[in-house]
Amino acid sequence: MREIYHILNGFFFVSVKVLNSYDRIEKRGTSGMKKAGKILLALAALVFCLCLAGCGESYLEYKITVTGEATASGTITFLDYSINVYQDLANNPCGDCEDQPVHLYVGADAEETAQAISDAIERADDLWEVVSCEDGVVVLREKTAGSVEEIPAVTAPEGLTLTASVSGREVTLLAGESESDADADEDVEYPEDPQRLAAVYGPSYELLTMLGVEDKIVVRADVQTADFPWAEQVFSRISETPMLNNVHTSVNFEELMTYDPDIVYTFPRENELTQLKKAGVAALAGETSETLDGVKEQVRNYAATLGEDAEARAEEYCTYFDEKLAMVREITDAIPDEEKPTVYYAGVDILTTYGKYSDLIEVIEAAGGIAVSADLEAGNRSQINYEQLMSWNPDVIFIDHGGMNDGETVEELKEEIMSNTVYASLTAVQNGEIYLSPSGVFYWDMGIQKILLVMYMAQTLHPDEFADLDMEQEVMTFYQTFFGYDLTRDEAYRILNRLSPE
Repeated sequence: MREIYHILNGFFFVSVKVLNSYDRIEKRGTSGMKKAGKILLALAALVFCLCLAGCGESYLEYKITVTGEATASGTITFLDYSINVYQDLANNPCGDCEDQPVHLYVGADAEETAQAISDAIERADDLWEVVSCEDGVVVLREKTAGSVEEIPAVTAPEGLTLTASVSGREVTLLAGESESDADADEDVEYPEDPQRLAAVYGPSYELLTMLGVEDKIVVRADVQTADFPWAEQVFSRISETPMLNNVHTSVNFEELMTYDPDIVYTFPRENELTQLKKAGVAALAGETSETLDGVKEQVRNYAATLGEDAEARAEEYCTYFDEKLAMVREITDAIPDEEKPTVYYAGVDILTTYGKYSDLIEVIEAAGGIAVSADLEAGNRSQINYEQLMSWNPDVIFIDHGGMNDGETVEELKEEIMSNTVYASLTAVQNGEIYLSPSGVFYWDMGIQKILLVMYMAQTLHPDEFADLDMEQEVMTFYQTFFGYDLTRDEAYRILNRLSPE
């Protein structure tokens, strides 16, 4: 189509010249000369247009052939783009949120991978256009002839093979590992005394504050206040700290770099980590843990990047964590299994839950419950069907972190589920045993407040055994010890009941 456009454009230009010349011939010559002139000028126009079409820069076509199936997570790189390949939905920080970059999961085949490459080009590229995409083969063409001088190598995680070829004209087709990939293989060392921290990963702001370095945070994530009015009350600087928007979807790298961070605490997205490494910026990726020990491990990993004072604070937290967990387990371990209720932990969607690769299973078990999804081959926030939930028929249902700023209280949310006739036969619904995870400065089922969730859940499941547990006091102590903020008892009550500050 572009070649035709150039021919027509050239033809129009020459036609004007022809008509002008023809008028001059017509005025000066005889009838025969007029005809001859007309023919000669028409031929000249045709030759000129053919020359325009044939003598100009050729358009480059680039073909990527995909074979195999992704057997490991990683990053697909092609041209100047990256596509994250996640292990599963649970390992995608954005989950199933809309408008995130093109991505894939382990198990993606050649056709799905080719389609993802095509989608990425169509969504964002102003240099290439998609000619075709079928049977695992993507054909691209440059939009402007001669605009591409060299093409970087393609890479893919284990199981997938990407083979690239060009046609149309000669360009440099780089082979093997691309320069950007080579740079990304070299880890960037953490600076000895970092002064500018980027708290991009969801729980990173509360974690860095607990480690005593809130004053060094130069940029944060929008989610850290979007649903958490308590964060704006408890954290002294969060309201004044600039924020990046839509971080669960992707991080705007150029905007992030304007804050000149020494360390970026971010999501486990390979393409963004690669960008940071290439730019020479140290980064630490947060991860959802599979065990409760993973919570402490992440705290220690953060502290290790910050120095001795932070490491001392981390150990104080880990000691507190172990002591509270041991206190709960001493009671719940003595409860016979037949006296423990079955528990279903739901996502914001009632049919989204947590499987054997999520630490929420251990949270339930430590609190004296039997997790109905303990054998589910899944991690965080995995979709199940209605029949599965009904077959489990849990005694108790907990619902994880929904937004606080929607104005709904625990009782209102419970009523929404209990009034739905679809779930009327569930034991938890019939007995009114539906609870919502508390939420303070951040989600309790993520980050460092998870130990509070263990205690809260234990008292909810076994109120007699934990009659002496004062959860309001526990929340007050936690906030004073780790955030340096003195809650009143009424404020602690409001946090436990998912109520905003007055």
